[in-house]
Amino acid sequence: MFAILRKERTSYKLLTFGLAFTFMAAGCTGTPSGDAGSSNPAGGSTTGTGAKTELNVMFTTEANGDQTEQQIWEETVKMYAQKNPNVKINLQLQNFGGVEQHRAWVTTQLIGGTAPDLFTTRYIWDQEDLKKGLLMDLTPFYSKKNDYLGGKSWDEVFPKSVLQRLIGDNKTYASVPASIDSVRILYNKELFAKAGIQNVPATWNEFLDIQDKLKKSGVTPFGFPNTKPGDYNYSWTTRILTEELIAGQYEQMDVRHNGFIEVNEYTRAVDQGIVDITRSPYKDVFPIIKNWSQYWSKGYNGIDFNTSTDMFLRGEVAMIMRTSGQSKVLYESSARKFEMAAFPLPYLTKENHPDAIGKLMEIGGVPAGNMAIPKSIKPEKLDAAIDFMAFVTSAQIQGLHAQKLYRTPATSTADLPDNLKGFAFVGDPMKLNIYGGEVDKNVTENNQKLGQLYLEGSLPLDKYLNDLKKVMLDGVKQKKEENKWSADNNYGIQK
Repeated sequence: MFAILRKERTSYKLLTFGLAFTFMAAGCTGTPSGDAGSSNPAGGSTTGTGAKTELNVMFTTEANGDQTEQQIWEETVKMYAQKNPNVKINLQLQNFGGVEQHRAWVTTQLIGGTAPDLFTTRYIWDQEDLKKGLLMDLTPFYSKKNDYLGGKSWDEVFPKSVLQRLIGDNKTYASVPASIDSVRILYNKELFAKAGIQNVPATWNEFLDIQDKLKKSGVTPFGFPNTKPGDYNYSWTTRILTEELIAGQYEQMDVRHNGFIEVNEYTRAVDQGIVDITRSPYKDVFPIIKNWSQYWSKGYNGIDFNTSTDMFLRGEVAMIMRTSGQSKVLYESSARKFEMAAFPLPYLTKENHPDAIGKLMEIGGVPAGNMAIPKSIKPEKLDAAIDFMAFVTSAQIQGLHAQKLYRTPATSTADLPDNLKGFAFVGDPMKLNIYGGEVDKNVTENNQKLGQLYLEGSLPLDKYLNDLKKVMLDGVKQKKEENKWSADNNYGIQK
């Protein structure tokens, strides 16, 4: 039934289901809101009897070619069609090679006016694109009641911590999250038991201690893929550990005091030297990671994400690092013959660095799978696009995606299934995210590439950080020019 077109590109693989979903008929009932279009606060399309609204929708996938993910999205669209047969959804699934490829796609599509009517972006890009006039302002819809949300609104069903990260300078919302991500260590319980490890570690020293025990038992402790930025592990590690050392500086950077360092606040901090990665405590993270690398698989710079997955499934390594969505293939693999579980990356303490705050800083627990609508959308499509987003955030669909796709629900109305209990948010949310691809993809790419050379011993730490600082300063200069930010206008920050 479903026509599938596979198209490989250098940066990502694309699965298109453009003509697969032709679901049309009469819409559901409800009273139009009368502003920001005629969105129906009770749920259901308000396109009118006999009208046919066609939406082009793109969602990103965790893994290329995952048939379950394809099937669940198809099922989601079918379920919506049964309630709104007046709307035809053309579903497109895309898997990008990394954050930087995703950002390049979003930028190209928006600037070129070719973006789908609804697509996946990231929460740290949405406000930037909204300010440029490329996205719809979704603020009016956040307070609208919707039957899909149990008669509540988005500003009622999303946790306050999520809303805090979504809201922009002008108290605007530019996207709607579909899930929450958390990064965790997955471990082989049998290998832990054989090495005499009874408890999972909480602190960094405990983490190194269990890896020493695993190594002495003849087991490679950690499968750390590091061929490219899209292997994620190096980026995650540098980001998490850096936040644990610089949390005491948040007050200097968070000008708006909203609990999150926004892009213009990041620009200000780097431009004014508040953030300088060549100085302590920023530079001190890297020797800590290099010391940890003694427990990784040999040749880790030549091991990619999928290879490390296979190594873990074969029992060749005791641990790997993944998000909840990425854990799906591991939990469901028939090749896995052992029991596994998850724990957070252990945190640094004063024993490791005097600036350590002594608690976990979460890279996850933040909005993910964010859905946005381009400003170029035709007015007659807006109602249906908003309605479909509400459907995706309903307790029913959030629960389905949590159970089948291992994606932690973004709303407080959906239950967390047993297979995701280990991914529950337990730490403090990081605020700066300095090496994240969402902030500056060039910094992310160069951090990983230079980091490879540093870890293997061919690049001194000072050279590594000075070269990376230059990339960071160049990126900040570009952001200032593009947005007309300066110290004189407080980098566009509105208190």
